[in-house]
Amino acid sequence: MEKKTEEGLEIELIGFRTFFHEFLRVLYYVKSILLGLFALIVVFGVVLSFQESISIGNGIYFAFVSAFTVGYGDITPTTPVSKFLCALVLPLLGMTFSGIMVAAAMQAISRLYRERGKKL
Repeated sequence: MEKKTEEGLEIELIGFRTFFHEFLRVLYYVKSILLGLFALIVVFGVVLSFQESISIGNGIYFAFVSAFTVGYGDITPTTPVSKFLCALVLPLLGMTFSGIMVAAAMQAISRLYRERGKKL
């Protein structure tokens, strides 16, 4: 650990490896939620593949692109069911997934700094 001094305060810097280890520990507690969200996106991808008459691989790709609101535009929904899934359901799943990942990262940082604070 590297220590940095700012205006009389000694701050212990945390490395990426330490953060990543703690992040994985936090993800362990929410793994079932993340796996469930991941599985739902895959299932909706299969549904999209049948609705849009595309391959299952392209359907799953389309679902993840829609879920994480990237929207490359290489595949576009044409049926009402596909439009509903791509405009409402999948983005909500993706935002939930992303939010949990960000919350886990913040929890890992918080835990590391609480641990470091107790040692000082």
